[in-house]
Amino acid sequence: MICLSDERNSQEDMENWLSQLGDPMFPIVKKTVLGALKPQFVSCSFADKTAEFLFPVEDWELNPEGGLHGGILVTGFDVSFGLITHYFAKQHMVSTVQISTNFLKPVSAHDNVQFKVKINALGKRIVSLTGEAWTEGQEVLAATASATFMKLSSTFTEPI
Repeated sequence: MICLSDERNSQEDMENWLSQLGDPMFPIVKKTVLGALKPQFVSCSFADKTAEFLFPVEDWELNPEGGLHGGILVTGFDVSFGLITHYFAKQHMVSTVQISTNFLKPVSAHDNVQFKVKINALGKRIVSLTGEAWTEGQEVLAATASATFMKLSSTFTEPI
């Protein structure tokens, strides 16, 4: 397992850390909503503070009309924002302070949604982010979002 430290800040380190999303024993995946949503790491840029994740749409995530439930789309943003914030916060816990989502187009059953997120401002405690949710292949811009996260003083009990 790749641990985060303040000394390890590079494109390679970020890619290696985010690539652990597929490992069910990765502490931020183990016994969390991430395990149920099954996000996949797509790409990232350490210099630009961006990341992309792919989430498969599964039957349990559908609304009565057969499309992706809006709350699941918001959760996808929250998870994606949280993952990139966790990377830059290192061993510290983080918390969502605010998240705002604009729904633009419906997402169909069995689509994959690609979340593209960016840190716009990275302070000592507060992180401001924006993001877009596209259907796989960037065919449809389904939603946009903005969020504010806070880096907490508490740290993880096991390395992440």
